[in-house]
Amino acid sequence: MFRFLLKYTPLPALLVVCLYAAHQQRIIAELSTELDSVREEYYTLELARAGAEGALQGLAFSTGQRTRFLGSSLAENKELVHRLYSLLQDKEHMIQSLSRGRMLTVTAYSPTVGQTDSTPFITASNSRVRDGIVAVSRDLYSKGWQFGEKVYVKGMGVYTIEDLMHRRKKNQVDIFMFDTQDALEFGRRKMRVYLLGS
Repeated sequence: MFRFLLKYTPLPALLVVCLYAAHQQRIIAELSTELDSVREEYYTLELARAGAEGALQGLAFSTGQRTRFLGSSLAENKELVHRLYSLLQDKEHMIQSLSRGRMLTVTAYSPTVGQTDSTPFITASNSRVRDGIVAVSRDLYSKGWQFGEKVYVKGMGVYTIEDLMHRRKKNQVDIFMFDTQDALEFGRRKMRVYLLGS
């Protein structure tokens, strides 16, 4: 078979095909790296810029430009283009949701009976407490701030809703902290909070 190819395939043409295949492989590798990079930036760079209304519009424009570029220049890599496009659409959706933040009361709680119910290590969603979760007031819960949704507390980071606050609390988010002293020192603050993906 190899002798047949050598005999009937001009060596320069074979070399061109190999170089073209290597070039296409390099493009795919670069796009995979870019996809990972965009995923990392999803919760860092874009969230850090969420407070600036002008930046939100700029990022929306940038996303549209990148989407058009990917669609026109990589038509032969349809599956990869589709994955990147979906990610960029998610980014656009995130930008839109970040423009709808609310000023809420933000507090902190720790796993003590005085700050929770009789099961301080189990949340209302029936999961174990951990760093990175928040409780929301029931009025927010009834408006779509459901278990498993992500919220961005400006200046603090991204948290997952997994717990509920006492019925008397309104328009409030409670950040979980293992250390009771840290929770007490955090106190009560008015902060802008975004329900991501809404």
